[in-house]
Amino acid sequence: MNTQLLGLYFLPIGILAMSAAALWQVYVMMSESYTLNRYQDKQLVWVVTALFFSFSLAIYWFAPNARKKGLLFVLLGGGGLLLYGLARMWLPWRQ
Repeated sequence: MNTQLLGLYFLPIGILAMSAAALWQVYVMMSESYTLNRYQDKQLVWVVTALFFSFSLAIYWFAPNARKKGLLFVLLGGGGLLLYGLARMWLPWRQ
């Protein structure tokens, strides 16, 4: 199998994997943010600031139940980025 054919497979699979990672991130944010109520008011300001500036990646640090779910986000996001990058490199119409 040549690399151009692999690139044609990897391009849509990579895009779908990154989209699934984004949807998974939204699910984790919505389902795990209830655990943040254990912080006091002054601590919660810093938690909310970290969540705002890191596009909700801080949820994996502050919510202990979400840490296991972060592995799927890393696999989908990183794998999708790798597949997309390989497809862009292998396909002939790259710029």
